[in-house]
Amino acid sequence: MTNLFGKVLGFLVLIFPTYLIAYQVTPMIAEMTPLGRGAQLSMRVDNTNDFPLTVELVPLKLSMDRFGQETLSSADDDLLVIPVTAVIEPGKSQSVLVRYIGDPEIKNSNAYRISVRQVNVLGSQNDIGLLMRFDTLMNVKPEKASPSLSVIKVSEGNNGWFVEVKNDGDSYGRITESIWTIKQGGKSVVVRGRDIQQYVTGTLVLPKSSRVFPMKPINGFSPSKTSIEIVELK
Repeated sequence: MTNLFGKVLGFLVLIFPTYLIAYQVTPMIAEMTPLGRGAQLSMRVDNTNDFPLTVELVPLKLSMDRFGQETLSSADDDLLVIPVTAVIEPGKSQSVLVRYIGDPEIKNSNAYRISVRQVNVLGSQNDIGLLMRFDTLMNVKPEKASPSLSVIKVSEGNNGWFVEVKNDGDSYGRITESIWTIKQGGKSVVVRGRDIQQYVTGTLVLPKSSRVFPMKPINGFSPSKTSIEIVELK
């Protein structure tokens, strides 16, 4: 699958090179606090191509259903982004200030995306489908908030397993920042950190919620007889 993806990406670069490498955004994932110095961060948009780049930056609040489907809504009342539009010359960069201006006394972490969108300044209908968009992930987390992840159900689907992970904590959690001990009878398998992605698709669990992840079956284990213990990775 990796080789196939690489071939497809290479093919697309040959056909649409100017659009696939038009710009870069950093950081793509960041954490902020609702108060103090941590309530502000700097992003950077790099124009890596040989033509001027026009982008707009849109703050969005992220919510997620139990199957990981995202819903994005306006976050103008929570995040201040400066500038909201920019024209970046070839080979140059644009710094972007992101400041949290929402409730400073939030009890649970909130998730946001800063959507960085290439603007079609020429207005050509033929180019609309090729414009790039980066949606960064920003979590605003109270200082002492922490996740509390546990597996509440393992089940079998048509094309594999499903594992439901509950987060009772007041902060977002990532399953890739934990250790899983998978047990059935006297057998056990321990999977740590990013190795969990070999079995499970997805990573983020928002606070006070649960999420169902697709999971690759483990040889010799039955989902109805399998239990999974989660410990935070130190």
